[in-house]
Formats: sequence, C-alpha cells, structure tokens
Amino acid sequence: MTTPLTPGVYVREAPGGARAIESAPTAVTIFVGETERGPVGPTRINSATQFQRLFGGYHRVDATATSGRARLYMPFAVQGFFDNGGPSAYILRLVNGVPAAASLDVTDGTDTSRIDAVAPGVWANDIRIIITDAADGDAARFNLIVHYQAPGETAASEVERFEGLSDDPADEKYLVDQIRRSAYIRWRAGDPDIRPNNIAAPGVAMDDTVGVGGDGALDDANYANALAALDVVDDAALIVCASDLMLNATAATDHNDVINAVLSYAVNRPQSDLFLVADPPRSTPATDSVGDAVNEARNNITASDFIALYWPNIVVSDPVGLGRNPTLTIPAAGHIAGLYGRIDSRRGVWKAAAGVTATLSGVVGLDFHIIDQDQDRMNPHGLNALRPVPGAGRVVWGARTLRPTTEWRYINVRRTAMFLRKSIYNSIQWAVFEANDEPLWAALRETIGSFMETQFRNGAFAGETSRDAYFVKCDSDTTTEDDQIAGVVNVLVGFAPLRPAEFVLVSLSQKTVS
Repeated sequence: MTTPLTPGVYVREAPGGARAIESAPTAVTIFVGETERGPVGPTRINSATQFQRLFGGYHRVDATATSGRARLYMPFAVQGFFDNGGPSAYILRLVNGVPAAASLDVTDGTDTSRIDAVAPGVWANDIRIIITDAADGDAARFNLIVHYQAPGETAASEVERFEGLSDDPADEKYLVDQIRRSAYIRWRAGDPDIRPNNIAAPGVAMDDTVGVGGDGALDDANYANALAALDVVDDAALIVCASDLMLNATAATDHNDVINAVLSYAVNRPQSDLFLVADPPRSTPATDSVGDAVNEARNNITASDFIALYWPNIVVSDPVGLGRNPTLTIPAAGHIAGLYGRIDSRRGVWKAAAGVTATLSGVVGLDFHIIDQDQDRMNPHGLNALRPVPGAGRVVWGARTLRPTTEWRYINVRRTAMFLRKSIYNSIQWAVFEANDEPLWAALRETIGSFMETQFRNGAFAGETSRDAYFVKCDSDTTTEDDQIAGVVNVLVGFAPLRPAEFVLVSLSQKTVS
C-alpha cells in the first residue's frame, strides 16, 4: 500500500494467524459389487437415476444360470442409500475373468473406424448399431442409433439416438464429441473420422471383438486387486460391499470371505479413512437364526472397530419381481449408509445413527422379528439390531462396532475420530517444509485448536468447557530436539467422545399419601 498523503482512515489487509480447517465429508460412500454394465473404475454418482443410466438395472448376464441372468444387489443398495439421505457415492463395478470390451468396425468404403463399448463385459454383445441418412438430406451427415437388449428382455430397444453427426472436427455435431456423451459406446480415439455406410435396422451387433467378463460374481480371492482401484478416492468415508454374493452366495463362507476382504482393504488404507457397513449372512428359518447370526459375527467375520454389522435382512419392494406387489429380502447395509448421511447432516457424525429417529425409508418389512431376549444375545458381540418400534417404524436399534469390549465400541466415537483425523490431515499440508520450531508449533496449535473449538460448540464432544472437551499440544515436549533433527513435528490432539445412552434406567417408587 502506498504512503497515505491525505488525512483519513486507511484499511490494510493482514494475513490471519490461524488457517481454516475444512470439515471432511463423513458419508460419501463407496459401493463395491457387480452391475449390469458400466465403467470399471471408481465412478462418482449423485442419484439413483444417474446410477441406472451408467450402470443399468437389476440383473446381469449369467452364463451359468438357466435364465441366462442373475439378480443384482447393487441397484437396491444404491436406491436405499439415496432414499435414506445419502449425499453422494462412488461405484466400483466388479468384473470377473479377464474383461474385454466389445467393438464394431464401420467403413465408408475406403477407411475403417471402430466403435467400442464404453466398458468391458459380455453385456455389450447385445448392443446393436444402426446408421441412417440425416433427416435434412445432407449426404455428409448421418444418424447413429443405439439399440440394447438388457438381460431378461426378449428384444433390443432403442436407448440412444445421435442425429446429424459430422466427421468435421470444427462442426458442432462432430461425431467424436457427440458420441462421448453416450452411456454405451465410444468412437475409438485415433481412428479416421468418417461418414460410415448405412446400416439398416435391426442393426449390427458389436461383436467384431466380443465382450468378455461381467457374467459372474468376482471371487473373493481377486478382491485385493479389484479394490486397489479405490486408492485414488480420497473423499469417501464409508464403504459397502454390494456384491451379488450378498444375495446369491451358496454358503456363508462365501459371504464372509467377501466381507473380510473388503474390511482388510479398508483397515489397511494409509489413512484408515473408510468405515465398513455390513451384514452377516442370512440365516435359514429352520435354524436358530439369532444364534447363527451371532456366531457369524463373533467367529467368522474379522473383529474390528472399522466395521458395523446389522441384522436381520430387510424386505423391500421389487420393481422387477413377479406377481402382485413383489418384494425381495436383501441386506440392509446400503440403506443404513444412507441413514448415516441423514443423521450426519442433521445432528453431526458424533450422533449415533440409532434410535427412534433412525427410521429406515423404503423398507416394507424385516426378515426376522427381534425381541429383547434376542438382542440380549446380540449386543455383547457387536451385532446391531433392526427392530420395529411403534410410532417410529423400522429403526436401527444398536450403535456398536464389531469390537464391543474396547474403547472404540461405539460407531459414532470411531467415526468422529476418523472425521477429526481426516479433516486435520487434509488441512495442515501447508506445514510441510516449514521451519520446525515454535512459530510453526504455535500456528498448528492455533489452527487445530480453532477447528476443535468449532466442533465443541457444534456439540461434538463431552464436557462443559473447552478444557474438559479437548486439548491440542504441540511444543518442545511433543517434538524433541531429536524429532526436529529428523524433520518430525508431533501434534497431540485429544477429545472427550460423546457416548450414546444405551441403557436408560428409571427407578420408580410409590409415595404413600397419609
């Protein structure tokens, strides 16, 4: 600012001492499982409608089934997530085998180009391409119509239409740009831009190169390689295993192996920033259903405070079922992940997603009716109940992790710690390469302290005062001279967690009136 020459008041902007810490998202959820079609890398979606456009419907091709198709769990889980207040999600489509995309060669009589399916798998073998003259009669332009026969359908139907396409890159209807909007096909990059010869209805199948994969469930042994694709996702906080093995597993071990594989990935991520919402295998009615569920939770699913199990399964409406008002019994994990999002947005991640306000939307029934004696067997092992409550509907009636005998027994305490760690970690990257001395330590104390104070005022911690609720320590005690020589800064942050009131005891006495 120049030296003031005229009498008056002058305002200068000066940098503040504390830098703002942005709260990390707490309910962005990763869904892992098979889909009808769609991209194979982690793909962000913001609605169930967007999922259906990119990933298809309720069945996938199944070469081993008599009907030629298999029922999927993923669409129900995603629908339940958004119905219950989930904010946004990532879909990781699992493809069995060695996947390859179907393609089709097209020619103008001189040059040849290739149209590829947008993603690998056998699904694209049922795409048909039709090419016709443009409606305005321009011989240089053409229409491209995409037909697709979904699993279980008796015939292909039109799903996309691109009109007046041009092979001129300067044209607003340039074919490469227009087809890039397709949910089914792409014009292969680097191939000649041509006006292909007409292909009459019913079209030509995309099977010059046959699509491979996507006609079976992914084996649990291959999960480690598949889940590595999630390493690039850094803003998710929850993960749900939505594999169709959750519906179609022939043995409980298959179900549990998949859950354990996903949990192993979540726990071993460098930031440990994913919390797994899951379900034990469905019990058979002829057995001790509660005992079976407790046994799976206690002995066959890895004990961890980064996972919550919910039981029983839920009953939902089935849009593709047979008969009048068809229903389907499915795991509840997708619905509950959405519930987490709803509670987080209204009350905060520190509020347990359980109780009379934790009603599950889109649920028409429960697979098993839990009574108090059943939950007496479930609670000690960290198996959370879904129960009908008069006046509230079907609600979550438990808030424990799968390590119920540790300080991390409550889901909201573990998730609050994850939220604090992720928020602080993301927002203090500026400290890297700063001089490791008191000015840096003071800035860290002020920055993190301001964030913790905000959370305290929002109701995140127990305690009547800030002193009771949290502390931030970063000084010569936490960072010794040896640490400074090694380039290490140690910041110690503690908080008093809010634990849910699980057991409300009321003592009644009778007052005698004389």
